Amino acid sequence: MKIKRAIGIAVALYIITFVIGVILTLVAKEMLQTQQNAQTTYWLITIVVTILLTSLASLWYFNGKNIIRNIAEGLKLGVTFIISSFVLDLISLIPVLISTGNTQGLFEYYKDPTFYLIALLVLGTAVFIGSRNQSSKNKIEKNSKNKLKDLSKKQS
Repeated sequence: MKIKRAIGIAVALYIITFVIGVILTLVAKEMLQTQQNAQTTYWLITIVVTILLTSLASLWYFNGKNIIRNIAEGLKLGVTFIISSFVLDLISLIPVLISTGNTQGLFEYYKDPTFYLIALLVLGTAVFIGSRNQSSKNKIEKNSKNKLKDLSKKQS
């Protein structure tokens, strides 16, 4: 695993997720005033956005040079995303929570079952992207080898 690349992409994923999360929260505040099922809608949008952004970040990582594409690498990448996000949360949220006097907010955030569901989605998406890219690459290599064999037989 190229750890520097993975952490760099994890930081980019964190920042993009943060910006989109702020936008979604602002939109959700408007929706909460107008719809009864706004929380469900917000939650579904969060799931879709998490899967899409993690997929794009995983594809970005796996499209690098000399990157092994398999389930194990996807698992390592997903764990790197989660750990990096946790560290960035601590770095960015602790000063804010301490300055506002809401130190329990961070613990409440990590006690929420939806946090763990999102973490599982990130992990599962990275593993899926890693495994799919490998199988596609194998199919292309097999087809190329078979075509080369066919051509060499025809020429003989």
